[in-house]
Amino acid sequence: MPVRNKPMGRIPVKVIDDLWKDSIDMHIHPGPDPNAERPIDSIKVAQYAEKAGMKGVVLKSFTYNTASDAYLIEKNITKDVHVFGSVVIGYTTTGGLTYAAKTIEAMAKIGCKVVWFPAMDAEWCQAYLGHPGAGIRILKEDGSLKEEVYSILKVIKEYNMVVCSGHMSYEESTKMFDAAIELGIDKMVATHPLAELSRFTLDQIRELAGKGVYIEHVYGTTMPRLGNLDPSDYVDCVKMIGAERNLMGTDLAQVWDTDPATGMRLFIAQMIQFGCTPEEVEFMCKKNPAKLLDIEL
Repeated sequence: MPVRNKPMGRIPVKVIDDLWKDSIDMHIHPGPDPNAERPIDSIKVAQYAEKAGMKGVVLKSFTYNTASDAYLIEKNITKDVHVFGSVVIGYTTTGGLTYAAKTIEAMAKIGCKVVWFPAMDAEWCQAYLGHPGAGIRILKEDGSLKEEVYSILKVIKEYNMVVCSGHMSYEESTKMFDAAIELGIDKMVATHPLAELSRFTLDQIRELAGKGVYIEHVYGTTMPRLGNLDPSDYVDCVKMIGAERNLMGTDLAQVWDTDPATGMRLFIAQMIQFGCTPEEVEFMCKKNPAKLLDIEL
């Protein structure tokens, strides 16, 4: 299928490099990983980002919490890039929902800044992967949120953390965000909702953005390994709800990926090539993530 938006002509290198400098990538999967071969570890992620002049990175893992990695790297290795840890709610990371609030609070006390609700362990994701009935669901049978969700959100509020939807269904995600809003949380991110495994509609995305949720777009989904998403879909979403409510991340690194820092540069060029203005891209890769992570630009 041909792309809807014709790629632009030559983009000045300076425009791309100026946007790359001080950019922030809130979605990186470093190694080691017991379930996937990763070509780059957390230290290299941070070093490559620092060499590129980026402002910050968030380390994400489906199998362990990355707060201690981030603490040690920022304290002993890097000087000019912020390195943040995160927790993905799951079986090996938090023991499922039951112990998630306690785990997240412990990680918050050593600097953890980002919390993802269930991702690979989410029931919605497990069904997509061919395992219906498996995984974590945050709703009771009557459709209301489980009590553990409120305990998790209260910790996120207390420690001024960012809450992301992970790989949950739209129904779960929107109810979780509604509860977050009721508690006064305003740092909310819908995790790559246009990705094939997420499958949120544009109307659903518009509704979330209207509630104050940031909509994340990741470079990885435009690659063959994650569905060859047409970059025009991202651009259309940006034009629909405004760049002020969108984020750009890479969702790298698999064994066949470039390093995440380079991936961010490619993503910046791609978004401009397919119709975003430099000003829009600046919101998505600098201003919005800086606001979420409390980084001064």
